[in-house]
Amino acid sequence: MARQDSILLVFGLHASATTLARAGHDVLEIWLRKDATASELLALDAQAQSVGLTPQRVALATLDRLSGGGVHQGVVLRRRAPATLDLDQLRAALRAHGRPPLVLAIDHPQDPHNLGACLRVADGAGADAVIIPRDRSVGLTAVVAKVASGAADTMPLVQVGNLVRALEQLKQDGLWAVGATHDTPTQIYQTDLKVPLVMVLGAEGEGLRRLTRECCDLLVHIPLHGSVASLNLSTAAAVCLFEARRQRAGG
Repeated sequence: MARQDSILLVFGLHASATTLARAGHDVLEIWLRKDATASELLALDAQAQSVGLTPQRVALATLDRLSGGGVHQGVVLRRRAPATLDLDQLRAALRAHGRPPLVLAIDHPQDPHNLGACLRVADGAGADAVIIPRDRSVGLTAVVAKVASGAADTMPLVQVGNLVRALEQLKQDGLWAVGATHDTPTQIYQTDLKVPLVMVLGAEGEGLRRLTRECCDLLVHIPLHGSVASLNLSTAAAVCLFEARRQRAGG
């Protein structure tokens, strides 16, 4: 894994506590609300000191400014961004681990909340990585890290120059590219997801781009039984990845 040179702000109680627990060596500074008496913030103070950090006690306005108006719950920290994999490293890792891979690819995600939730879902489903295009996609931001609730450190986020080319390379390695869309007759529950799999989802609103669709080996849809026409991106990711996990467990 390669270390990124970029710096990331993390805020919020759970995201900060998880970062200190999993990547305390990457935390450079931590700021706590100076008049805080809540047990959660006092616990964060002790947790930070246990990894060699001395929290700075600052005014609420300072935390508001540092977090860009985000819901910081009295804590903001500055850290080195999580280590990343490039596509070649991911391919080598998938060949080495000896079980059918499960990868999530997202075609130009725009909403940081959705990307953060997708990282969390992928971690929960035991996926191997999340792949997104490097350009015209949201990257790893403070909001993504907060929503991911620690999964930014545990779930490799692989950013590629060309998603279609990346999918073609994974297909050369034996993975099946299965795309989720609303306008195909095949249901996801009628599809064998036990195979080496890269599950491909489209961006919010736009869905899969034409070239991405054409690259997929198979297109499936999630059957809906109410009045809505589609699911939120991260919800669709949860349905697809956990269906793959259910099939692999023999459920």
